[in-house]
Amino acid sequence: MYRRLVTFALLAVTVAVTTLVIPLALSARDLVRSGNLAALADQARVAADAWEGLVGSGSWSGGRSGGSDDAAGSDDSHSGDDASEAAPRVDLTEEFGGAILIYPDGTVVGGPVPPRAAEVVASARTGQSATLDTGSEGYAAAPAMFDERIGVVLAVAGPEQMHDGLEERLVALGGLCAALLVGAGVAGWQLATRTARPIRDLARTADELAAGDLASRADSSVIPEVDDVAVALNRLAGRVQELLAEEREAAAELAHQLRTPLTVLAADVDSVADPEVRTRLVEDVQTLQRTTDEIITSARRAAREGLHPTCDAAAVLAERAAFWKVLADYQGREMQVDDPGGPMPVRLTGYDLTTAVDILLQNVFTHTEEGVPLRLSIAGEAGGQVRIAVEDGGTGFPQGPRDGDRTGSTNLGLAIAERLAQASGGGLERGRSPLGGALVALILGPASD
Repeated sequence: MYRRLVTFALLAVTVAVTTLVIPLALSARDLVRSGNLAALADQARVAADAWEGLVGSGSWSGGRSGGSDDAAGSDDSHSGDDASEAAPRVDLTEEFGGAILIYPDGTVVGGPVPPRAAEVVASARTGQSATLDTGSEGYAAAPAMFDERIGVVLAVAGPEQMHDGLEERLVALGGLCAALLVGAGVAGWQLATRTARPIRDLARTADELAAGDLASRADSSVIPEVDDVAVALNRLAGRVQELLAEEREAAAELAHQLRTPLTVLAADVDSVADPEVRTRLVEDVQTLQRTTDEIITSARRAAREGLHPTCDAAAVLAERAAFWKVLADYQGREMQVDDPGGPMPVRLTGYDLTTAVDILLQNVFTHTEEGVPLRLSIAGEAGGQVRIAVEDGGTGFPQGPRDGDRTGSTNLGLAIAERLAQASGGGLERGRSPLGGALVALILGPASD
């Protein structure tokens, strides 16, 4: 979200800056050229005033003295009275940056008149200053009045002179654009932070609820839409609490209703006089008690875990193997336990995995003769499925393993173990063991992230 919001802000500002920077750059160019053209017009006017001033100062005499080599030849016999008929021959090109002098008689000093400047020269001959921007060069013409005759000063600016000062303006404009982009990035980051924080809080609350902390609640935020989600999530959490409380009460009531008559039945069985019948009834009652415990355990599973249960299958298997080894040694069974070589997290609570492993081991001890060997093995990789297998050297499944077969007198033990394995994202396998008897394996899904 951070990257997306910041990218969006930068894109929006980039589009806006691009939309503005082109006309701003063009305006800056036009302003610079207008300013340089105005300076060129001032230069032409100053040169024209200086040219006119030579008449009053008497800096020239005899008509056309002081002219340049390419001007018309001088005539020393002319007197000062020729001042009204001729302009002084001077060279202002060095002092005024390349100004071209056009005498009243058409003589040009300082270079040829560019063809594109003919318009401004013609305007200046009428006594009006004129400027022209051709897009590359700039021209400014100013009239020089010599009594009734008019000379013209033409100032010419090349492309570099016309763009003088534009680079600084463009650099300033680029700096402004960069500052805007930086500001947009900072603003986008701040917006992303303010937007993402309440969403992260919602995700944290959802994870806590999924992990089983039903007392967790989402806080209000400054974003109305996120606030609506928080209210809905809190309402959902409250409803889940109510449902689980009802489920726990129902499971407790079920346990009470089932175990009470079983206790009475066990007491009645003890009063049976026939030892053979009493033994058979005791076994049946014990089987019924185990079945009841398994049903209640399965019913209470939802109240024990959240959506992200996890445990170390290797540690649970080692603990259950140590527990059952006492009985195995007592019955003279060889019990082999493979070393997994490291932790193997699976998507199941330790309580449920203990229940599933105990069901498999209980089937071995219940339905095989004493002294029959058994083996516990675990295989898999961290982050992948884990396989826990319980094998024995007994007679195996009756008529071979088939879909739907279950060991145990009620066919319920393996059904519960299979449901627990499926809840983790795996399943249950049944087959023939290399030891000669049955093989039952729990396939467990990897632990949730």
